[in-house]
Amino acid sequence: MELGADAVAALDKGDMLGAIRGLAEQIENGYAAARRRLEEARGAGRPAAPAAPDGLVVCGMGGSAIGADLILASLPELRVPAAVVRGYVLPGWVTSRTLVVAASYSGSTEETLSCLDDALARGCSPVCITSGGRLAELAERYGLLLLRVPGGQQPRAALGSLAAPLLALLEAVGLCADQRPAVEETVALLRRGNDELGPAAPEEDAGSGPQPALPVRSLAKSLAKLALGRQVVVYGTGSTVAVARRWKGQVNENAKAPAYWNELPESDHNEIMAWASLPQVSAGTLAVFLNDAELDPRLLLCAELTAAVLDEHLVTVEHVWAHGASRLARLFSLVQIGDYASFYLALLYGVDPTPVEAIESFKARLVSVSGQ
Repeated sequence: MELGADAVAALDKGDMLGAIRGLAEQIENGYAAARRRLEEARGAGRPAAPAAPDGLVVCGMGGSAIGADLILASLPELRVPAAVVRGYVLPGWVTSRTLVVAASYSGSTEETLSCLDDALARGCSPVCITSGGRLAELAERYGLLLLRVPGGQQPRAALGSLAAPLLALLEAVGLCADQRPAVEETVALLRRGNDELGPAAPEEDAGSGPQPALPVRSLAKSLAKLALGRQVVVYGTGSTVAVARRWKGQVNENAKAPAYWNELPESDHNEIMAWASLPQVSAGTLAVFLNDAELDPRLLLCAELTAAVLDEHLVTVEHVWAHGASRLARLFSLVQIGDYASFYLALLYGVDPTPVEAIESFKARLVSVSGQ
């Protein structure tokens, strides 16, 4: 199957390709809009966070949480405890001096709303990032700072809109330096990536090795062809762990296919045993290693050796390398490749990348049972 304009027109009824291509604009516009809103709040005497916050917690699920993972991974200079909470209750260490961010694209995520209630009970003044819904209503009711994002998309398709306001917020409260140079580089890099990875890019057979076997412009389609009919395992290490989680979710939701992620070197203390015992499973697996040349050399060596072991046990192995100068740009360069690869894998499976009926059905069932 050719992964060109005809396949996109036939299957991409929800325009997931448009959302993937729009990541650069989402980051650019979301960052600028949040900076303006934060300036307005400061001018109105409504600071975004307690003075010298003693920690940071971002509450969210799915596509509303992964942006926080990526932003935190891009900011190694953070000097306070920071966590992304995917659940109903805040960590015990959260106090009224902790910066709590409630992120829900729809504004109706019950876990995030529960965390908001928990934060208010502890005397916090959470910052809300949402397109509307119940979360926006509560922000207005309690006078909370609201960073509103454009609605109308699947949460995973609004990654830039959800991530960029958090970056602007952390900058505004003094938890990180001015991020404008990193944002500008990231936006420019993603725009180039659209030309290199889009449907007009050439299609070649993928290879494997310690460095990219193919130019960037043929990676996404080649990875999709390697993933076809295989389970996908994505390995991250250091800062790329957050990207591995994103890749896994994109394969699940866009391609409706099984995928998993894990972290090196942790998986070398357990998971590596599994690949030696069931050759029929190993032979049906694609392992993707997300690498960044700026990582600790020990982590890069670990990834190289792990890949060699998996290759010996019949796992198909592929390495993908980040590019860019800033950590933000390097992480989002990897995100973009994974987004395109999962999109092309959906086309190969003959499915529209956008709908997620099973997720929506489960959420409806949860609401009916819990009565929330």
